[in-house]
Amino acid sequence: MEQAKPTILEPVMSVEITVPDEFAGSIMGDLNSRRGRIQGMDNKGGNTVVKAEVPMAEMLTYGVDLTSMTQGRGSFNMEMHHYDAVPAALQEKIVEKAKAARGEVKEEEE
Repeated sequence: MEQAKPTILEPVMSVEITVPDEFAGSIMGDLNSRRGRIQGMDNKGGNTVVKAEVPMAEMLTYGVDLTSMTQGRGSFNMEMHHYDAVPAALQEKIVEKAKAARGEVKEEEE
């Protein structure tokens, strides 16, 4: 199986976030820290609507975080968009964690 070079896939969500204009910068920075890819921004009556694609694993606590970042004035919705490969560094962590859970020891390199 290892010769086939398997990869781990994760669901990527299409996210639309509506926040007052004054919070747009902090929202953009937060999305980047969550491995999000900004797809576009629109202004609607004093609000900024940010469209992005973000891995679902990074969005699990987003509702609480958005509320604290925007003083309760931001909202978002998300839906499944596609599956994408997990970055190599995270794949290694996931595999090591799974091996540890099964009681396997890390192989020593010779």
